[in-house]
Amino acid sequence: MRELSDFEVENIGYLTRYGLDYGLLEPTSTGLGKSIMDATADYRAFLHRQCIHDFDAQGQGVEEKHTVPATVITADGDGMRADASLYRPRTKEGDPRVWFSKLNRYCDAGDILVSLWAKGRIWVLNATRVRFNEVAVSSSIYRDLLRPLVSERESVFEELLGMLSSLSARGFIPAIKHGDTAVGHLLETELGIEANSRKIPDYKGVELKASRARATSSQTMFARVPDWKISNLKSSREILENFGYERGDDFKLYCTVSSQRFNSQGLKLLVDEKAGLLHEVSNRPEVGRAVTWRIDDLQDALSSKHADTFWIDAVSRREGGTEFIHFRSVKQTTKPIVQQVAPMLAAGTITMDHLIKRTAVKVSEKGPLFKINKKHFDDLFPDPIFHDLQRGML
Repeated sequence: MRELSDFEVENIGYLTRYGLDYGLLEPTSTGLGKSIMDATADYRAFLHRQCIHDFDAQGQGVEEKHTVPATVITADGDGMRADASLYRPRTKEGDPRVWFSKLNRYCDAGDILVSLWAKGRIWVLNATRVRFNEVAVSSSIYRDLLRPLVSERESVFEELLGMLSSLSARGFIPAIKHGDTAVGHLLETELGIEANSRKIPDYKGVELKASRARATSSQTMFARVPDWKISNLKSSREILENFGYERGDDFKLYCTVSSQRFNSQGLKLLVDEKAGLLHEVSNRPEVGRAVTWRIDDLQDALSSKHADTFWIDAVSRREGGTEFIHFRSVKQTTKPIVQQVAPMLAAGTITMDHLIKRTAVKVSEKGPLFKINKKHFDDLFPDPIFHDLQRGML
């Protein structure tokens, strides 16, 4: 699927803001002509999460076709019955297919179609043609379907913002630790959250990601090692042995890897969206595809870590040998658009950092860290809410 436009991201952001699960499809001109669409891995996952259909348990052939009630909502606010056909043909290894009756009457090739599950049927909305937050007010059928969902987490947000505002009101607070973890550790301590294996802990299901406000171009999202079972290299040690370099007394590999070009170590990312794989490839033919991630594993890591996140900015200053930290603002996000992971990796707006080092004692790996270019943050985390902890919500 292609990368979403700003308009489409705004629409998906509207859905995620209110906790609505969804599946995305992009019909092609060929598909519209043949009345067929590929049921992508993401779309199959949506059907499975909602207990609508399990393609893995479905046989091949027309006789195994499964039909689900569905309605397409047009841009004019009309609900048109368009039942979904879910099947696996006998040809082409039984690749999963989906089609909505007479769909070619209601959309164009390249449109992004959103599927929602409610009232025992699939509802199809056109995220390319309709602004959801407007029709949710002006159209009765959209309003009934998209009515904002009130959840208990809203009270958690208010509670947490109150605690952070009180913390900010104290001004600069002396740090307890040094280095990159000092901000997160201080936040954890001041909020009375028990330390655990996560670098920055959760608060009642909200991920807290605190950092110094710096003029850096990227933001760390999560760490995920490759799938060693399907990788040519089988460990961080092997990656280091093939691509590392001497620095002082250490042998290390600290570098950023992007899909746009080979870096100085001869490494580049390659997205195989059809196979659902991300490869790190070398420009050395004898190495080729060094390691591989499953894209759905990256999506799972992103969605599980950042279902609800407070990205907390702090400023710091030094007095003598002590660092003092002041928590200033929060960017609040809900449910990233995981379908953007593959196209953003391919576009180079999501990159990966290696942080591998070998000392005389051992090999340590702090990553690989997947990062997003801050200019494209809203493409993955739509409609963030900004809070100035000294003035309230912006």
